[in-house]
Amino acid sequence: MTKIILVPGLLCSPRLWQFQVDALGGEHEVRVFDHRRDDDYAAMAERLLDEVPGSFALVGLSMGGYLAQEVVAR
Repeated sequence: MTKIILVPGLLCSPRLWQFQVDALGGEHEVRVFDHRRDDDYAAMAERLLDEVPGSFALVGLSMGGYLAQEVVAR
C-alpha cells in the first residue's frame, strides 16, 4: 500500500483534498499534512519527515508544492 501525503496551499484547510482522499483511500494510505502548526518551511519539512517514516508520494498545491521541494531537498 502506497503512502500518499497531500499538502494544501496557504490558507487552505485539509478539506481541499477531500475528493482525493475519498478516491484514493481505498487502495492507498492517504493523509493530509497540517502545515498550519509550524512557522517556516524548514520546521514543516522536519516534522513531516519525522511523522511519515519510510517512502511516500508527496503532493503539494501552491505553498504545499514549495514544502514538497523543501522535503525533497532534505
